[in-house]
Amino acid sequence: MTFFDKKKEVDLESFCRLFYENVIFNCVVDGLDVNDNIFEILNNSLVAVDQIFANIDSQKFNYEIIVLQFELFALAWLYQFGDKLAVAQSTFTKNYLHEKKKDDIWDAMEPYNQAIARSSTFGKTSKNAFDRVFLAKVFKTRAALFEQFYKEGYDPKCIARVLNRLFSDEAWRKGTAAGLLMFALCDRFGFDQNFQPNKEAHSRWFIEINDFYEKNKESLSKYKIKK
Repeated sequence: MTFFDKKKEVDLESFCRLFYENVIFNCVVDGLDVNDNIFEILNNSLVAVDQIFANIDSQKFNYEIIVLQFELFALAWLYQFGDKLAVAQSTFTKNYLHEKKKDDIWDAMEPYNQAIARSSTFGKTSKNAFDRVFLAKVFKTRAALFEQFYKEGYDPKCIARVLNRLFSDEAWRKGTAAGLLMFALCDRFGFDQNFQPNKEAHSRWFIEINDFYEKNKESLSKYKIKK
């Protein structure tokens, strides 16, 4: 990212708008659409190890990666700037996509958001005392924050998206979140519910999803957002 002075404090809307329009939607360098190139390389890489991906329409493939990028950006934003700025970012994103007549992208983010939500409590059971304490903390924290932000006038859906991402940091470190995102992506591609990519394709998806997230995290770490 070169469109901001790294030492300059920027406002949320300017940062997000420029990121969406110059990185996610239209990343052009020296006349080359970098995203199209990346998507094509990724698609070819997957087809090379698992022929089932050859049946995915390229437009559908690119669209889903863009949707996934929005969700991963929002996740990185939460862990960089905290829940209050995350709710503000969620609100801006919904309004921005509506402004651009891309409400479909906001709606399509839902399965990925739910996958992250599941990752935060994945493997936890009420039969285990330690897990019970953790699950209670998750529920109470989400409920309290929802009430707080709702009273402040934020859109309930925008709040919920953020709260679904809470407590997923450990799941991300362990790879659980990336794994569930991959299955959500395969489901969006229309594969059978029990479909699993082969080992090599699974590994490549895992690497790419992590790479998208880490690049977002690295970019966000360089800036300060005005509160």
